[in-house]
Amino acid sequence: MRWIIVAAILFGASACQKSGESAHLARRQVMAGMTLSQSSLGEPAWTLMSRHAVLREDSMLATLTEPVMEFYKKGKSVSRVTALTGEVSTESHDVHLSSSVVLDSFEDKSRLTTSELFYDSKRGLFTTPADILMRRPEGVLRGRGLEAKPDLSEIRIFNQTSTLSGAPR
Repeated sequence: MRWIIVAAILFGASACQKSGESAHLARRQVMAGMTLSQSSLGEPAWTLMSRHAVLREDSMLATLTEPVMEFYKKGKSVSRVTALTGEVSTESHDVHLSSSVVLDSFEDKSRLTTSELFYDSKRGLFTTPADILMRRPEGVLRGRGLEAKPDLSEIRIFNQTSTLSGAPR
């Protein structure tokens, strides 16, 4: 696996405390145009882009503004997730997306909406304990809690209710 972090513009770093330890804890970097990518065997797996990011060195987290994650299979984009805010761990590359989260799967034309979504980078899965709404061509699924692959090819929805719009047999 290969990780690439690109920061287009670095606005600044600040450490304004008097003691060395306090200064280290307060250190942060503010970036615009941040991109984090993962590839496997030379093929892109996913890309995370954010309009702005604040990297807090003390917590090893970057706070994201308007993050967008794109997922790839065999070099082709298969899904995209957007949110208003988020965080990414600089150590594990796990991602937490929140506020108006929308995941679109291009292959099966599904759309998942929720208030928060967690991406486990090692497992390659999205999870959430929150309410979800999933619109598919064949109907609507609602539930509370989810575990899914990024392209929504495999999905587990907990506490599920369904409304199917297909013709009865």
